[in-house]
Amino acid sequence: MKRISFTSLLLILIFNFSSYENLQAQSLELIGDAFVYGNPGMPIASHIIVTNTTNSSLDIICQKIIHDTTTGTQNYFCWGTSCWPSSTYISPIPAGVRTIPAGYSDSTNFTGYYDAFGNSARAIVEYCFYPQGMISDSTCLTVHFNDNTSSVTDTKKEIGLGDFYPNPTENLTRINYVADNNSYLQILDILGNKIQSFDLDNSGVLEISTTNFSSGIYFGNLISDSKVVSVKKIIVN
Repeated sequence: MKRISFTSLLLILIFNFSSYENLQAQSLELIGDAFVYGNPGMPIASHIIVTNTTNSSLDIICQKIIHDTTTGTQNYFCWGTSCWPSSTYISPIPAGVRTIPAGYSDSTNFTGYYDAFGNSARAIVEYCFYPQGMISDSTCLTVHFNDNTSSVTDTKKEIGLGDFYPNPTENLTRINYVADNNSYLQILDILGNKIQSFDLDNSGVLEISTTNFSSGIYFGNLISDSKVVSVKKIIVN
């Protein structure tokens, strides 16, 4: 029987451990709405912020996985340089690829849409993001559109934001919210700078003056117990 030296055994263990670590590594982090509601007569939008947590620039692909939907409705998404129809489940190369530099977040380019064409039908869709050629390194977020079937005992699922309206806006916008006692809404610009902050309690409608905002894209982050639980995008003209 051949004998394996202690040094050789140690090298094998280190290699295997490193390989395991690489397989388990997650290159991306996602922040977005898990539960989205809106006017059934218009497409409902879900926004997801994709962050590259690695030390290298990554070319990111988006995959759509439909878990539940209703015949006659549509589910499509925007990623890369275009929006893709309901028949597209993986964003195509090269137009459906976004390059995210190391340590940066892409907060403007993904939107998932669900159009129920006037009825209150629900859909449950999972959006997965992964570096090109590395689908095993997927990070996913499941979005519930018009889904009221969740357990009422999970009160955290009821906390959330509606869409800003009007949007785009010039001077004034409003947003519906459901919050708890430890919640606040934070308005950030596209670079992540805090513009305004509003303490929230229970539920209601928040009116925000945008007169002093520069033209551009902003995000409203609902924060509860120090965690971002909902994100909505607003455009100021």
